[in-house]
Amino acid sequence: SPISPSHVASPDSFEDDYDDVSLSESDLGHNPPATDEELQSQKGKGSPGDYILVGKPTSPEPSRKGDPESGGGTGRSRRATSVVVLYVLVALSFVAWALLFTMAIMKQMEIMEELKLLRSNCSDTQAEVWQELVETQQKQTRLRMRMRKYYEELQDITAQICPIILSDKKCSAGWKMFEKSCYFFSTETMSWPDAEEICSDQGAHLVIINSDLEQ
Repeated sequence: SPISPSHVASPDSFEDDYDDVSLSESDLGHNPPATDEELQSQKGKGSPGDYILVGKPTSPEPSRKGDPESGGGTGRSRRATSVVVLYVLVALSFVAWALLFTMAIMKQMEIMEELKLLRSNCSDTQAEVWQELVETQQKQTRLRMRMRKYYEELQDITAQICPIILSDKKCSAGWKMFEKSCYFFSTETMSWPDAEEICSDQGAHLVIINSDLEQ
């Protein structure tokens, strides 16, 4: 800086000025750099013999913690990434749930269709069985009526045939026919029990004849 002409330099004054300059330089690291306006005002106000050193301000020490803006941006980007991942997982879960729900609905519809088909088949089978049962009952009724009719016809035929057979029956040798019965007249004399036993052996009965026609 320029030296005022009214000031005379001395060794003591140089040492004092050197100390002032040293103090000023040591304070530059802690005080902010002065602007041009502040420098001009200091020049105007300075007393004769004062020295003002003008130089480049020392750069502040770099922050060891790094740029806070870059750190904040990294945190925000991480949070954004986490949110995106969370949304993707939620979307995938929703899609999986939708697929499972759709598959369950389709399976339920298939089961309902199968049940409907089984019920229809069961109804048709039941109707067929019922129809066959009704037809079988009708056949049994017709068979019973025919059997009854045949039985009545058989009885009529038997009633017509039996009298003819009995009328054409011939008696054994020595027996005589009288009113569709055979008689045997014995000339031997024997007791009643003996005679009854002989008739029983021949399949006949011992009788007493009181009618002239039977004799």
